[in-house]
Amino acid sequence: MALKAFEKEKMEFVFRDGQVVILQEPTLLQLKSARAKSKDEIEQAKSLLIDMSMGEIDADFLESLPIGEFNRLAKVVTDFIGLDEKN
Repeated sequence: MALKAFEKEKMEFVFRDGQVVILQEPTLLQLKSARAKSKDEIEQAKSLLIDMSMGEIDADFLESLPIGEFNRLAKVVTDFIGLDEKN
């Protein structure tokens, strides 16, 4: 008998302007895909955030964020998969 897929952990992220997005725990496939696209951890985090938000966040939105707000979002990725924020 095959095992059932895990229910992904979800978390609500509130931007400082009050907007809210639900982020789902990334899968191994999403992590591998992000790493295949770029060796740069910021680009990996951006790719994962787009996936984790189920497309609610897009690249243009991420590029327009103030760095402090992006760092808060990147911490969510770090908490899920352990990216090194210093890179």
